[in-house]
Amino acid sequence: MSRPRAQSSDTSVLRPLWMQVYLPNMIIATGQGAMLPVLALAAEHVHASVSVASVIVAVNGFGTMLFDIPSGWIVARFGELRSSWAAAIFLAIGLLGALEAKNALLLGVAVFFAACGWAIWSLVRLTHLSRVAPLAVRGRALSVFGGVTRAGNVIGPFVLIAVAGSKNPHDAFLVYFVSVVVGFIWLAFARDRHDQQAMAGRLESIRPVAVFTQNKREFATAGVGTFGISVLRASRQAVIPLWGAHIGLDAGQISTIFGLSSIVDLSLFYPSGIVSDRFGRKMVAIPCIVILSVGHVLLPFSHAYSTLFIVALLLGFGNGLGSGIVMTLGADRAPDVGRASFLAVWRLVSDAGTTTGPLIDAAVIAALSLTVAGPIVGVVGFASAFVVARWMRETTGLALPLQESEAGG
Repeated sequence: MSRPRAQSSDTSVLRPLWMQVYLPNMIIATGQGAMLPVLALAAEHVHASVSVASVIVAVNGFGTMLFDIPSGWIVARFGELRSSWAAAIFLAIGLLGALEAKNALLLGVAVFFAACGWAIWSLVRLTHLSRVAPLAVRGRALSVFGGVTRAGNVIGPFVLIAVAGSKNPHDAFLVYFVSVVVGFIWLAFARDRHDQQAMAGRLESIRPVAVFTQNKREFATAGVGTFGISVLRASRQAVIPLWGAHIGLDAGQISTIFGLSSIVDLSLFYPSGIVSDRFGRKMVAIPCIVILSVGHVLLPFSHAYSTLFIVALLLGFGNGLGSGIVMTLGADRAPDVGRASFLAVWRLVSDAGTTTGPLIDAAVIAALSLTVAGPIVGVVGFASAFVVARWMRETTGLALPLQESEAGG
């Protein structure tokens, strides 16, 4: 009879996180979601060429990745609370700068500042959740976090259309700025004022090489899985529109496919957390990687709207199944001392995969053809799934069925 009470107690930990973490994060992610689809258009609006506009879009991703390690130093040195406000300052400077930018150079610098702010904010939230969420519900805590972030990204474009219309893409920066202000005001009032560790910081040297060396087995196994998942996710966002245009679909058809795939994705974030906590991290990570890989391999065989729609739903299912798994794998392995340092490097691995996915697609398309880009990324995914299945250690301390049966015997 004690086991159900323990589970209930663990689950109750998630309730205050809705007000303290999830809802403010969804508000801020909504602003980011409003900006991302029109960032290239905003660049062209300040007279950037198509190639320069592509560079500015890339700056958003590279800026986040390049600031992962400095974010670790900031969080370790100043604590979660003050680092949150540092994130708000970076985001505000970047977004106000983007609103006032009159040329591509200034816009690129502003976007870089905003990306740095997002890097700090993401690491603060990951550090906080990995600390406060008990192991028994950590998978759910982080899958919900991933789910609300995606929900915000999906809602964002609709908010932009409803509030600002579509005449000036720069309005997206205003929507993002307002969402940051609202999100951080919410955070200021809803935060747990008894959480002393959120304010605690320590002078900590962030040495990425040392983190890799001291945790080389984890990065060589779970880290490979993290990198593979990130590659597949980022590639999915690039190859579906490219393949859709290749087979003659218009922008509306491609958007519909993506939208319905996103609905499937979003519907799975909490079930994926339950599976992760109940049956282990491998039972989420491996199916996620395999399904995303199969979807990439099947992409060239979709020659019509209906078949691409099915493949996109499969990719959405695989992506949703892995909601929060990258963060969960990192949180499970983060030490109590040096947590921010470890998670900063973990995010660097994940963001490197996110950056690498589209680059692999671009390189394969340039060297061979679009037809083989999906399958080649799929092979990369299958290789990472093999590493996870063969060598990644399962998180200890979870109430897995096998452990229960052994205890009962």
